Amino acid sequence: MDLINIEGLELRCIVGLRSHERHREQPLRADIWLGLDLSAAARSGRISDTADYGKVADAVASLLRFREYRLLEVAAEETAAFLFAGYSFIKFVRIRLQKPEALAGRARTAAVEIERTRGAFGAVEAAMPFGSRVELLRTGEATIELLWIRPGGEVDLAADSPHLDWIPGETSAETWTPVIREPGESFRVVARPDEGMTIARCLRHELSRSGS
Repeated sequence: MDLINIEGLELRCIVGLRSHERHREQPLRADIWLGLDLSAAARSGRISDTADYGKVADAVASLLRFREYRLLEVAAEETAAFLFAGYSFIKFVRIRLQKPEALAGRARTAAVEIERTRGAFGAVEAAMPFGSRVELLRTGEATIELLWIRPGGEVDLAADSPHLDWIPGETSAETWTPVIREPGESFRVVARPDEGMTIARCLRHELSRSGS
């Protein structure tokens, strides 16, 4: 198994349980390993045959800022599912999230590390008018899902809850920076006639915002 590694990704986001952590951003450091076959990219020289580490870094940073996690464990699990949703050829994900300020004065850092294979997520698929929807992970706080739009198909990305939409550009389709959308915000996406389009999405359950 080949690996793509992003080491020491520096982030600032809201993360933690305590009241002072809920009202200010703090530093977070992420190490990410992606297991996949890189032979196709090595032969073709095309970025579409691999996972663009710049886009992976953007997706991870956007998800962590959007979600404002309370537990690193939840953050790591949802991040793994989000990356699986974005790239169908990723076989496993290992993530280490560090909070350098968590034990200030007592330890250099506190961290959570997980490793997940694609089969670790349920991936319940449902046919949709535009193509299909796959739910990879549902927690009390959020849902991670994959939308596939058939060639020439279209879909309105409006939802009843705040959501983060990411079109990773796994094929030659245009790559989008992850975008946060508010409840009910309409945005129509149309796939090219000659190929489908993949959209990775995180929907935030608003109940989690009140701490319930």
